[in-house]
Amino acid sequence: MKENEKNILEKYSQGSISEEEYRSLKQMFLDGEDEKILKMIDEYCDKDTTVYTLSPEIKENLREKTWRQIKKDYFRKRLQKVAAIAAALLFPILAFSTLYFYFQADEYKQIQNAIVSQNGQKAEFTLPDGTCVHLNSGSKLSYSSDFNKNIRVVNLEGEAFFEVMPNKDKPFIVKTSVFDVEVLGTSFNVSVYDDEETVETALVEGKVKLTLNENREHPIYLTPSQKYVYSKNEKKGDILLTDKEYELAWKDGILMFKAESLENVFQKIERWYGVTIHYDKNNIIHDQFTGKFEDLTIQEMMNILRMHYNLKYKIEQNNIYII
Repeated sequence: MKENEKNILEKYSQGSISEEEYRSLKQMFLDGEDEKILKMIDEYCDKDTTVYTLSPEIKENLREKTWRQIKKDYFRKRLQKVAAIAAALLFPILAFSTLYFYFQADEYKQIQNAIVSQNGQKAEFTLPDGTCVHLNSGSKLSYSSDFNKNIRVVNLEGEAFFEVMPNKDKPFIVKTSVFDVEVLGTSFNVSVYDDEETVETALVEGKVKLTLNENREHPIYLTPSQKYVYSKNEKKGDILLTDKEYELAWKDGILMFKAESLENVFQKIERWYGVTIHYDKNNIIHDQFTGKFEDLTIQEMMNILRMHYNLKYKIEQNNIYII
């Protein structure tokens, strides 16, 4: 592959392809240079660490989708519009809508499949065993390609709600940096963010066995309406009654606060809207904030905080400055 050809597909997907490069890419399809096209698809996807080696079937499917879009774009006169449509097609395929790749995994056990939900996004998907997963903002779930063969193991960073497909012969295990949660068939929420001092598991239905990484000899069992809250600093946890509405509000698109500090409120808002809030931790009001919000813009949410705390702020793109 020539040096000036290897990034054409990437440029096409990003909407930055030139007229000459666009004609070259189209000609490659017309000439049937499938091997070269598939190699470019591989090189493009290799830049995304969340996408593993694609199977021949997936690559061929992607090649066909790309060619169909190029043919549709060919008759459009303005290159800018061509590029925009190209980006609209491929960017979701190769960047955000990665579930298509993950659920058609190669059969190599070493390969890790991953679904990532960036700040400001959420994901809902079904694992190969039929388990439904809701992934909250700023979270990642991964599993190996031999998932569901003898045992069902997933790794979680952040927060997710699981509706596990029952299978008494194949335990379902969620591994986190603090504890493992083992179930046979149940619904539960796990929240293990690296930047939060407490982590927790809340059980909705069924029964779970929770094993701390630092004390695997004494597992903890939860029954419905219970949650386990663990303090990283204090190295201990407690079993508490859970508030189902509060625990699962995020899954239903509701941003909910329950007697939370302003610092925690800012932290949730950052994940929810995909923004960064800049403020002086030594100069914020220390009281407890409670509220339930749905379908608010970031401007509307900040206006509520402005009235409640009498604070001033300014928004610059994805940055919010408390002044």
